[in-house]
Amino acid sequence: MSPAACAFTLLTDPADALTRFAPLVQREPEALSVVASVTQSLVTDPGRYAHPRWWAGSTPSGEVVAAFMHTPPHPLHVALATSDEARDLAALLAEAGDDLPGVGGERAAAEAFAQEWTARTGATAAVAMRQGRYDLPARPRVPFEVPGRFRVATAADTLLLDGWHQQFFDAIEGAGRAAPPLTRHLADGRVGLWEDAGEPVSMAYASPASGGVTRISGVWTPPELRGRGYASGVVAALSAARMDAGEMCMLYTDLANPTSNAIYSAMGYRRVGDSISITFGR
Repeated sequence: MSPAACAFTLLTDPADALTRFAPLVQREPEALSVVASVTQSLVTDPGRYAHPRWWAGSTPSGEVVAAFMHTPPHPLHVALATSDEARDLAALLAEAGDDLPGVGGERAAAEAFAQEWTARTGATAAVAMRQGRYDLPARPRVPFEVPGRFRVATAADTLLLDGWHQQFFDAIEGAGRAAPPLTRHLADGRVGLWEDAGEPVSMAYASPASGGVTRISGVWTPPELRGRGYASGVVAALSAARMDAGEMCMLYTDLANPTSNAIYSAMGYRRVGDSISITFGR
């Protein structure tokens, strides 16, 4: 490990992890958004992932300054860490004979983790996706007219939303696994629908707020309905609704998709960071 390295604490209980990371979530809510929302979901649904793990990196005084999470079969997620801290954890896990499918999260730290991991294990590394992290500093706007209207989804929309969410999940994660249910999001009024001529045409949902920040995700318009601005309408309206509720909004986009990046930028979202997903192989 590097000089003055932080000490890593392995956590296997989601409630424990929530408590340990709570001060960091308050200080860095955007960076910790994924960790906070996924960990909270595991408190209420422990079977969502098998054998989840978290690592809290602490200074000698006990202050938590780094956060990592692994929810198989996903890559290890680097929420917040310096490059040195990421390399140190990679070395620790490699020495322990750990097996990881990849690493993702904050770009510089994830790349440092991958470099250390491949050097120590002989694994290969390939970039699977590069993402931009965006926040919303002002109320969103759509610079063109979108036909239809926004509404908050209800339990009556469950069947439709389950199908659309599975299609979204398959497009992002690959087919073969069931998408996590949106039951809690629906019950909390955090799923938005855009309707045109009285028919739902697009959806998005907002994560439970952590540190005052919600993450807009699950943006899905069926392929045959795309190109009409529906996704812009639902994201802008859902973002405005969450801002009205006193929350700050953020989202991630695939940097290889210029259309979605242009849409969110035009809406007022501002790119503030970069994430990467790297897969390991032999």
